[in-house]
Amino acid sequence: MESQFQKWVTLSYVVLAVMAGYIVFALSMRLVGAYDFEARFHNVDLIVRGISAFAGGLLFLLLWRNDNANQFMNEVLVELSRVSWPTQKETTSATFVVIVMVLISGMVLGLLDYFWTSLLKWIL
Repeated sequence: MESQFQKWVTLSYVVLAVMAGYIVFALSMRLVGAYDFEARFHNVDLIVRGISAFAGGLLFLLLWRNDNANQFMNEVLVELSRVSWPTQKETTSATFVVIVMVLISGMVLGLLDYFWTSLLKWIL
């Protein structure tokens, strides 16, 4: 299934495969350290890197060849193309409102905490 978004779908598969390969690498290095495989195997680092690259490549190929995954990702990108994204001015004003509200909420909660603490100290 070819579509106008296929290059983005493929790029997302590559990114996911790289992330999965890194996770396999990190977990494998923890296992190597925990069970002291460095003493048992020569070039264990090379073996771990190979297994990680193989796992990432296998994941990429499985996703790339899967029609259901390709159809789903294409539909996701079609929906994302329909989204009306905010302008820079709208984003800036919304960010400013959020920051002001967080500051006000923090001050109110801080005052309530101060009064509650003072009340409990007076009672106890």
